[in-house]
Amino acid sequence: MRDFYENYWEKRGESGYRPRYKIFFDWIDNGSKVLEIGCGDGYFGQILKEKSIDYAGCDISEKALKIAEERGLYVFQCKLEDKIDFPDKSFDYVVMSEFLEHIVNSEEILKEAGRVAKRGVLVSIPNIAYWRFRLQLFFGRFPKQWTVAPQEHLRYWSVKDFKNTVDSLGFKIKEIASSNGRKILRDWWPNLFGFQVCFYLEPVG
Repeated sequence: MRDFYENYWEKRGESGYRPRYKIFFDWIDNGSKVLEIGCGDGYFGQILKEKSIDYAGCDISEKALKIAEERGLYVFQCKLEDKIDFPDKSFDYVVMSEFLEHIVNSEEILKEAGRVAKRGVLVSIPNIAYWRFRLQLFFGRFPKQWTVAPQEHLRYWSVKDFKNTVDSLGFKIKEIASSNGRKILRDWWPNLFGFQVCFYLEPVG
C-alpha cells in the first residue's frame, strides 16, 4: 500500500487548490485545533495558517509528508487503516478530504474521528450518483473518478448512501455543500449534480 502511494505522489506532483478547501476553511473557526487525516503534501494545512490553526496532519506517503514538512507543518506517517492514536476530544475538528473512499474500514475511521473531534468531522467524498457517472453505468461502463490511478478507490457512496452511513454511526449532519458541478444545480440537487460533496458532521456525544 505504501509503495502504491509513493508512486502515486511521484506521478501526481504537488497539490493545487481545490474548491472543497474553501468550504472547509469557512467551516473551521480561527485558532482551532485541527487534525487532517490523509493530508497528502499539506496544501490545505498551509491554507489554514491564515486562521492561526494548531494543525497536525498524517498520511501514508513519505514523499507527500516531506513536502508538507517543507511547508512548515507538523505531520506524521500513519497507515490508512490505523485507528486514530489520540485521546478523546483532542481536536476541535478532524478533516478527511477525499480520503474515506481509499480505505476499506471507512466506518471505523469515521467513528474514531468522531471520538477525537470536539466540534466537527469535515468530510468530502466523490459522489458515485453524479449524473455523468449514471450515464456511464447506463452505457455499460463503471465510473472512474480519478485519472492518475483510478483503481485506488475502494469504497463508493452516493450522497444519499453517505447520509445513511453517518446516520447509522450516530452523527448529526450540520451542513452539506457540493464543491464541484454547476452551482445552482448542485445546490438544488447534490445527489445528482454534485461531483464532490462536503459534509460537516457533528460528533456523537
